[in-house]
Amino acid sequence: MNLVREFLRFGLIVWCAFAMFAGAAFAQSEQAEISDARIASAPERSRIVFDLSAETGYATFPVAEPDRLVIDFEGAFVGENAPVDVEASGLVEKMHLGALSEDVARAVIFLNKPVAVSVIKMSPADGEVPARLVLELEPGTRDVFDAAVAAVLAQQQADSEAQTTQETAVTQQETATTDAEAVAPSAEIKPLIIIDPGHGGVDLGAKGSEGQLEKDIVLNVAKKLQAVIQADGRFDVALTRDGDTFLTLNERVQLARDNQANLFVSLHADSFEQPFVRGGSVYTRDEKATDVLDKVLAENENQADLVAGFNPPETENAVVDILVDLMRRETRRQSFVAARQIVALMNRNMPMRPHPLRQADFFVLQAPEVPSVLIELGFLSNEQDLRNLSQEQWQEKVADTLARGITKYFDVSAQP
Repeated sequence: MNLVREFLRFGLIVWCAFAMFAGAAFAQSEQAEISDARIASAPERSRIVFDLSAETGYATFPVAEPDRLVIDFEGAFVGENAPVDVEASGLVEKMHLGALSEDVARAVIFLNKPVAVSVIKMSPADGEVPARLVLELEPGTRDVFDAAVAAVLAQQQADSEAQTTQETAVTQQETATTDAEAVAPSAEIKPLIIIDPGHGGVDLGAKGSEGQLEKDIVLNVAKKLQAVIQADGRFDVALTRDGDTFLTLNERVQLARDNQANLFVSLHADSFEQPFVRGGSVYTRDEKATDVLDKVLAENENQADLVAGFNPPETENAVVDILVDLMRRETRRQSFVAARQIVALMNRNMPMRPHPLRQADFFVLQAPEVPSVLIELGFLSNEQDLRNLSQEQWQEKVADTLARGITKYFDVSAQP
C-alpha cells in the first residue's frame, strides 16, 4: 500500500507536468530564456532551481540505467550565461543543460540513487525576481523509481504506436493520390553524401580549456565541407543537423539508411586525459578496437545519448541473416576504401595520429548497407590541436582536404 501511495505521489507529478506541456502555459509570444540553473545539495535532499525570463510549459520524467531525471522546457532556450554543466553531491551527481531542439531546452539530472520529487513548481516573475522552476528531491526507493520509469516507457510506446498508425494512413493516402496522377520523368540521381556533425544541443561533446565545444566546431566544419562538395556539382550533400539540435545515435544511423546514402561521414573532435595525444584519424567499424585509446573513444561516443536523457542504443543482434552478413562485409570493404582515400589527403595537410587509419566499435557506423566513416579532427585536450580547431581558416583547409578525399573515393569506386 505504501508503494502505491509513493508511486502515485511521484507519478502524479510526472503526468501533471506532461499535461502542462500541451496546455495554455505558452502564452508568451517569444521563447523564454533560461538564464541560470543551480543545485543546492544536502545528504538527504536536493533543491534544483532554474531562472527563466518568463513562465513556460515543462515536462519531467525519470530514466533508468543510469538513473536520471529529465526536464524539458517547451518554448525555451538556454541563455549564453547559463551553466551547461552543474556539479553536485548527495542525491544528485551532476546536471547537463542544453537544447533538445529549436524550441525545447532540456536538463538531464544524473542521480546517485533513486529519488522522489516532493515539490515541483513554476512561479511567475515578480519585480526583479525572474520566473522560476523549483524542484525538491528526496530519497526514493528502487521499486517506486522503476515503476515510474515503466509507466513513462509504456506511455511513450503507446504514443509511438499511435503516431505510426497515423503516418501509415497518411502514406497510404499519398500513395493512392500519386498512383492516380501522371508520373513525371525522374531527374538524374546523384550520389548522396550524408555528413553527421557529432553531438549537438544538450550533448556538448568534448570541451576545450577556454570553453570551446566540440559540437560547435564539428558543425562549422560540416557546413564548410557540405559547401565544398556541393560546388563540385556531382553530389547531393545533406547534414544530419544544421543547427544546435540533438539527434540520438539511432536517428543518425536511420537517416543514412532511410535516404539510401552512398556515404555517411561522422565528424568529431575528442578529448583525452593525456594532453600530449593529438592529431586526426579516420575510423571504420570493427568490434575489436585498434588499441586502448580507440576503445575508450568509441565507448565515450556510444554513451552520448545518456547525456541527453536517452537510453544507449541497443547493440545489433549477433545472429544475422547470411545475406545481411554478406552486405555488411561489402559495406565494410567500401568503408575501408573511403577511409584510406580520406587519410591519404589528411596526411598531407594536417597533423595525424600514428597509423591514422583505425578501427573501433562506433555505433554510428553500424548501417549494414551504407559505407560509413568516422573522422576525428583532433583533440580539444591538446593545446596545438585546440588552437587549430578553433581557427576558421584551419577549418576551411580541413573541409577542402576532406572533400578531396571523399570525391577521390567515388572516383576510385567508379573505376572498373
